[in-house]
Amino acid sequence: MLARAPSARAEVLPGRQSDHLESSEERERAFRTAPARIESGPALVSPEWMLCTLVPAGIEFWQADRGRLHNRLRYERPDRHSPWERHMLWP
Repeated sequence: MLARAPSARAEVLPGRQSDHLESSEERERAFRTAPARIESGPALVSPEWMLCTLVPAGIEFWQADRGRLHNRLRYERPDRHSPWERHMLWP
């Protein structure tokens, strides 16, 4: 997060995505004060921010068919260093 531009960090600092908002003024105040908070605390990171890395073992693609003969493909590998294997699946 610290590698991101200060403006990008300020945008996520208010957090609270999808929480109930009492007024547009509350939102504007939070976003207006965020850049100054980043400037005064260069190491400040939103407590709600986290980094996740996904390492999938399998991925499935599904295409619907009106007759219910859906097309399904699954790519899988036994470990992250193995090549992906492609398999068709029964609907």
